[in-house]
Amino acid sequence: MKHDIIDFLKDKSLLILGFGREGKSFLRFVQDNLPEAHIAVADQNEVQIDNIETFCGDNYLTHVDDFDIVIKSPGVAVKNELNASQKAKITSCTDLFLRFCQNPIIGVTGTKGKSTTASLTYHILHKNQRNAIFAGNIGKPCFDIIDEIESNTIIVLELSCHQLEYVQASPHVAILLNLYEEHFDHYAKPEDYFNAKKNIFHFQHSNDLLIYGDIFQHAHQEEIDALPMHKINLLQDHIVDFNKIKTSLIGEHYKYDIAAAIAACEEFGLSEEQCLQAVASFKGLRHRLEFVGEFQGIKFYNDSIATAQEAVIQAINAVPNTDTIILGGMDRGLDYHPLVDFIRHSNIRNVILLPDTDATFQRIFDEAPYSQNVLHVTNLEEAVKISFEATAEGHSCLLSPAAASYGFFKNFEERGDVFCQLVQKYAKLKAEA
Repeated sequence: MKHDIIDFLKDKSLLILGFGREGKSFLRFVQDNLPEAHIAVADQNEVQIDNIETFCGDNYLTHVDDFDIVIKSPGVAVKNELNASQKAKITSCTDLFLRFCQNPIIGVTGTKGKSTTASLTYHILHKNQRNAIFAGNIGKPCFDIIDEIESNTIIVLELSCHQLEYVQASPHVAILLNLYEEHFDHYAKPEDYFNAKKNIFHFQHSNDLLIYGDIFQHAHQEEIDALPMHKINLLQDHIVDFNKIKTSLIGEHYKYDIAAAIAACEEFGLSEEQCLQAVASFKGLRHRLEFVGEFQGIKFYNDSIATAQEAVIQAINAVPNTDTIILGGMDRGLDYHPLVDFIRHSNIRNVILLPDTDATFQRIFDEAPYSQNVLHVTNLEEAVKISFEATAEGHSCLLSPAAASYGFFKNFEERGDVFCQLVQKYAKLKAEA
């Protein structure tokens, strides 16, 4: 694979668009393998790299025409700022990896559940002594694992919509868990987001496998039926008896993630029993219905990853006796009517609203009578403090924001970490009072 990528890149001028994890990984690869290459970096933020030309600031996209190939990092949103001929130059680490890797790849995506499913898939393979490597959206950038790949290595990639946007190849096993409204701020129109996700199977062949879940709203059954690859429908095909699943993950939705991982691993010769034994030892990932602890008779759960309202509804269904929910964050203009309608008919007594979406939520709550507590706070610390006072003993408080963290926190992980720290802080204060 390495030599094929080098042959593709040599004698071409290269522009790295965005200098995040993948941009830095690609630069290392080129410096190690094509030291004479003409390469530059363009980033909206100021960056300085020894012996590398950089284009920074608001006009960082204006030099695309000067290069043969543009290697776009996932965090860069070009929307309509580039024309068709400029976009035709775009590739990415993910695209090159999928195009030139000869080893079997299990690719996992979905609006929600992709990190857990990809991690679990790797866990099952690893527990059963398969030579597997995990990379992608979480874990190592894919170019950082190239030298670790052996002839019998199975590669598990978690793939975001941003990584899939410009790919021209699909993995041997593609898992598309679901498609909900999310990340629309990154795209010119919603269809662009859905089409980026669907690239995970768009280039599959007849000997490949697609495992898919709740995607019909954005990919009609006729479209799926017309595809050439083997297909498994998580919602209809019997993959595993859910009653046999022993797991620490809470929530019925996780059983579909587990079924997807099992279906993928069975493609590589593992039995259902081997898969189920490995599932039982999987501990799950942080910030995904993470149990923080029980304090003052209240159970606290950190679900900071839940930025889509469908994920919040799943969380409410999963967490026992949810009495208080903390919602809110960056306002991306989403329609929250489905979530508010669900909360109206739930047993939740306290809804704590964070900015900037607090006004949007309040407006929807005001459209119909709602007798429970809708409480506005200015920050997460205030929300945690109120949750200790408002949540009934023997019940749960759930952070499941239905909104992105940007503008308030670096990412959802930082938001979840702060929530956990604040819960510990106020639990200690309560205990000392």
